[in-house]
Amino acid sequence: MFVSKGSGSIAHLLSASGGRAPDTRGQTFLLLAETGVIDTDIAVRLSKAVGFRNIAIHAYEQIDWAIVHSICQTRSGDFEDLAIATSGRGW
Repeated sequence: MFVSKGSGSIAHLLSASGGRAPDTRGQTFLLLAETGVIDTDIAVRLSKAVGFRNIAIHAYEQIDWAIVHSICQTRSGDFEDLAIATSGRGW
C-alpha cells in the first residue's frame, strides 16, 4: 500500500516543486534520486518494490508467500530510509 500511496504523493511533490513529473510509479523514486533527495541504491530498491506491487495487484494468485514474507523481513528498512531522507523538507 505504501508503494502506491507513497509514489503518488512523491510524484505530486516533485511536480509541485518544479521538478519533472514521473511517467511511472517506479520512475518516481528514480527522479527523487536524481534530485539528490535519496541515494540511487534506495531508489532502485523502491522502484523494484513498485514492480512487486504490480505483480501482487494484478497476478496475486501467483504470489509466492515465502517471497512476500522475506521481503517484509528484509526490505522494510527501505521505506524507513525514504522517510528519513524526505522528512523535514517542507513538502
